[in-house]
Amino acid sequence: MLEWGPKSGGLVPILLDGEQVATVDPEFWREGAELEIGGRTWQFARDGRDRVARLQGSADPALRATRPSFFSSAWAVHGEGVGYEVRRASLFGNEHLVLREGTPVGTGRTASFWSGRATLDLDPSVPPVHQLFLLWISHLMRQRANAAAASG
Repeated sequence: MLEWGPKSGGLVPILLDGEQVATVDPEFWREGAELEIGGRTWQFARDGRDRVARLQGSADPALRATRPSFFSSAWAVHGEGVGYEVRRASLFGNEHLVLREGTPVGTGRTASFWSGRATLDLDPSVPPVHQLFLLWISHLMRQRANAAAASG
């Protein structure tokens, strides 16, 4: 399971099955992040309304997430020959469902009732970079839902 770890020294470790795989600064996580994954630096960033993942130094994104419509909270993620969809699992609650080519491959929740830390439990066949990008998209969805609930 991929999850946000507890904040330490101003940074948040991202854990995969309990082992740290990346560290992010939560102040910039919404707009973007730079992550060290498997000895390579990846940049997650905003590209207009889309969100992209690209290997540092590459002009072309490896993954691109788009919202199918302004009124949809779901995100479609494409790249590296695969397509995912991240959407709410139900009308109520804050659980997310991750589909790969229409087949469920994982779910996203918060670490506990009292914690807002995101988790994402994905099939191990999903590559680590994809897992981290999908966690970021799931986090964005939660942040938007929480902001909408607070303003409503």
